[in-house]
Amino acid sequence: MYTLEEIEKYRCPRWDDWPDLDLYMDQVVSVLERKVSIFYTDEQAKPVTAMMINNYVKQKIITPSKNKKYQREHLAWLYVIFLLKSVLSLTDIYNGIKLLSRLHSIEKAYDLFCDEIESALATAFSGKESKTDRDDIEGIQIIRSISLAFAYTQRAKFLFASRKKSEDVQAE
Repeated sequence: MYTLEEIEKYRCPRWDDWPDLDLYMDQVVSVLERKVSIFYTDEQAKPVTAMMINNYVKQKIITPSKNKKYQREHLAWLYVIFLLKSVLSLTDIYNGIKLLSRLHSIEKAYDLFCDEIESALATAFSGKESKTDRDDIEGIQIIRSISLAFAYTQRAKFLFASRKKSEDVQAE
């Protein structure tokens, strides 16, 4: 389980942070796992696997790789999927990605998502509203609502884990 300090320091990788070269599946898994593992508390289960990614391709949630190589767009949307799958159905995630891709460039939509996730985490873990000045951006309410659902789910997991740890210490 993460600490409050780790949550405060957590930054989503922006569009330009993803590798600008095509990656093979094992590289994709490695890169994504490093970025999302903080939010996965089950140490037995891997947060990202090739089988999961292949299933998202089969379900047409993401586009297939080109010559078995994945591009920046794949990494960005897989990151979104791996963050949000605990709070939304894959269908809702897919519909959200498609909607935002129609409203904005892929780069802008993805970076908006990252900004809102970080803001929502700050709000959920500090108790203070951390609002961005983006209310005029089309689709921002959807992104904000999804981000807050994710952040408060993470906050609940943190509180459950903290309580369990406290109870385990008292039992000793």
